[in-house]
Amino acid sequence: VVVMTSTPVASEFFRNKYEREARKNWDVFYKRHGENFFKDRHWLAREWPEVFSRAEPSSTAPDLSHERMEFRRGPAPAYVTDDLTPRVFLEIGCGAGNTVFPLLELDAAATVYCCDFSARAVDLVKKRAATLPECDRSRVKAFVCDATCEALLDNVPAKSVDVATLIFALSAMSKPKMEYALRNLSTVMRDDQRGAICVRDYAAGDLAQERFDGKDAQKLSENFYVRSDGTRAYYFTHEDLTKLFSDQGMEMREMFVHERTITNRGQALDMNRRWVQASFASAKTSAETFEPPPPEKNVSPWATSS
Repeated sequence: VVVMTSTPVASEFFRNKYEREARKNWDVFYKRHGENFFKDRHWLAREWPEVFSRAEPSSTAPDLSHERMEFRRGPAPAYVTDDLTPRVFLEIGCGAGNTVFPLLELDAAATVYCCDFSARAVDLVKKRAATLPECDRSRVKAFVCDATCEALLDNVPAKSVDVATLIFALSAMSKPKMEYALRNLSTVMRDDQRGAICVRDYAAGDLAQERFDGKDAQKLSENFYVRSDGTRAYYFTHEDLTKLFSDQGMEMREMFVHERTITNRGQALDMNRRWVQASFASAKTSAETFEPPPPEKNVSPWATSS
């Protein structure tokens, strides 16, 4: 059971300010950290073996230092790989490419589209891709895009994507903008539930959320917070995530909540890290068009918190 304390919510002015400045704040993040902040995610095939079954057997031992909690199986049919046609992958919120380049290794024939709303992040991907052999370099299609308000169809063919990955991407968006991002995604996913969407993100009750609670002006809404650098983080319950996708016609295949307890022996403290991991099927009928949200409104800094 996750129980969070009551924390004052930032005013509408600051909530809108962080929304408007989200792209700039992530650009500054990548200017400061470059490609060195996150490690490459070589665990994709281990965590979604049914999706990445083309991968060579990994010599990496399974990570048994955390336990899987609250396992749920959804109504969506199992994902089936079409071995006759090269697959198309799409990474939303690609950052410096820490998922993109492992995806290249997992499927030697796949094309990997990837986007981020930070131009600096996309430049890092392109710079790294330029060091690859030509046959791999041409498989990386990186582009700048805010998936919450800019059409993916401008860069990705309609109904072409077999597998989409969102790794700690949705949590950087406000709840209403997540809905727009998933509708946008639906326009490029294969229909008839043939596509797979792989998600890993923060779970409610994570240590970082507990630390946010009690700090003035860092809570933006329920389970949504702003860090000191202006980037934001949403902490999902399984109900949140399931409804978010089902509202777009994307049924759940399976979902786990992972929990790892880290013990600080010096302070005799147990610290819980929690994240949610899930796979969803693409919609039976893909969205045909994407209508972006209205522009953010300007609010006086003297407006009261709501």
